[in-house]
Amino acid sequence: MQHKQSSHPEVGEDIQPSNAQHSDGDNTPDDNEPNTRHSLEDSPSPLESPPDDYTYPEGGAAAWLTVFGAWCAMTGGLGLLNSVASLQNYLSQNQLRDYPESTIAWIFSLQVFVTFLCGIQIGPAFDAFGPKVLVGVGSVCLVAAMLLLGECTEYWHFILDYGILAGLGSSLLLTPPLASISHFFNRRRAFATGIAMTGSSIGGVIFPLVFRAAYPRFGFAWACRILAFVIAALLVFANMFLRSRLPLGKPKLRDILPDFRIFLDGDGSLAICTAALFCMEFALFIPLAYITSFCISVGLDQSFSYQILAILNGASVIGRTVPGLVADKIGRYNTNIFMLAFCAFTNIAVWLPIALISPPPSKSALKGVIILYAVMFGIGSGSNLSLIGPCIGQLCETKHYGRYFTTSYVFVSFAGLIGIPIGGAIINATDGRYWGLVVLTGLVYAMSSTGMAAVRIIKVGWTGKAIF
Repeated sequence: MQHKQSSHPEVGEDIQPSNAQHSDGDNTPDDNEPNTRHSLEDSPSPLESPPDDYTYPEGGAAAWLTVFGAWCAMTGGLGLLNSVASLQNYLSQNQLRDYPESTIAWIFSLQVFVTFLCGIQIGPAFDAFGPKVLVGVGSVCLVAAMLLLGECTEYWHFILDYGILAGLGSSLLLTPPLASISHFFNRRRAFATGIAMTGSSIGGVIFPLVFRAAYPRFGFAWACRILAFVIAALLVFANMFLRSRLPLGKPKLRDILPDFRIFLDGDGSLAICTAALFCMEFALFIPLAYITSFCISVGLDQSFSYQILAILNGASVIGRTVPGLVADKIGRYNTNIFMLAFCAFTNIAVWLPIALISPPPSKSALKGVIILYAVMFGIGSGSNLSLIGPCIGQLCETKHYGRYFTTSYVFVSFAGLIGIPIGGAIINATDGRYWGLVVLTGLVYAMSSTGMAAVRIIKVGWTGKAIF
């Protein structure tokens, strides 16, 4: 079969057909599926793995520069999502001090919702234009949102600017970088993606510390501008190095549009997996949003309260990388079940006791326990988002991955919309104490782990030896 030359000759790697079966890809291949070849006109959606009959560089300068570009995009984009606690705490004490926690939380939950719901619809545009245009537009949106944030004074200002504009910018910096990585890596994709995803953790370390250091000295407006300058510098590198490898083609909407009928097909594993992922995303952003305000509520100083978010995100670097390596060897579901159960344990066994004790123990002991929690939860939650795609991918053929992922995430993205406000409402209902919020987080994580275990049982039975 004759193939066209890649539309990105500077990558220096032509796409070659191969008869080899990639059994260690992002999903389990169907044994009954014929080994059909694909033409380059059938360029896959970025929500899909590239076709199995192409070889991948699995490294090289172009591949690792793409990973670096993706890392910069993740640091600038998703790093803000991991910094939500610092901004939420500041606004609750200043511009929006007359609003309850649950109302303020809608600003940040809307950003999460827009980021993930819009992000999954950007696949067809990636197929048509590649990453350059999308990442460029996303960079402008995100930097503009941060510059305008310093001028916001009313609640609706924050909704439009941070909830919608920043959310749209983040969504444009989510799918294209990960899709670009999938053009260069197959066997090592989980590892390469994990490296890029550490950017969101590093951003979650840098941004709260920069914001905390800047606003007392320069004021809120200039603190936001400084963050905008840092993000802009990172996104310059993202725009320089991100590239795709497969030639551009006409996007096929039928392959990535939601199709809710697939929930009724087969053994119900996709529906159960979607419910488990919904619980995971619901619980994930609650500690990220409220850990800083919790520390202040128990009498710890503001400096430590902002640092704890940086500690949590710093620890999540381990959770981004190590589980990806492990998952490729022992199974994506096996790894995810353990990590979700570990998140439930850290909330119930470590955070809950100090949330229940009144008055709290000595400040030194309290700080020690909170640091322990931040490190444990950071490691545990680091893999939550990075293992979503591989887990969904194991439930379908590669060519249907885009449709399965989109259908699932139409529901899952709503968890990010409601989780943070519900957490704020629980704090209000418990007179400013956090034990109810912690119990909810732990129980929902346990439900997520149980759902993943149910999918595993459906697919491979009760055996503990299966790699799945």
